[in-house]
Amino acid sequence: MVLENMKNIREDIEQNIEQNILTLKPIKVDKKEIYPLVKVTKINRAHFHAGSIEPIALVVVENDGKYLISLDEKESSPELLDLVTI
Repeated sequence: MVLENMKNIREDIEQNIEQNILTLKPIKVDKKEIYPLVKVTKINRAHFHAGSIEPIALVVVENDGKYLISLDEKESSPELLDLVTI
């Protein structure tokens, strides 16, 4: 019974989770621009709201090229580079 209730609560929370990856304002260092990428997670329920911001990567732009520095092993997808256009 307790395990079933916990499973129901977990499923309810998972249905109310919203995750987005955002590109923050670039930091300029010499001839480089460094774009922080963060994962924003929100949980919205009737009487419960929570959120977190987690840094996941840096996109470095220099000499008309760009590369990714992963800060999280789970978030090293090449698609993250597409979040920054040069």
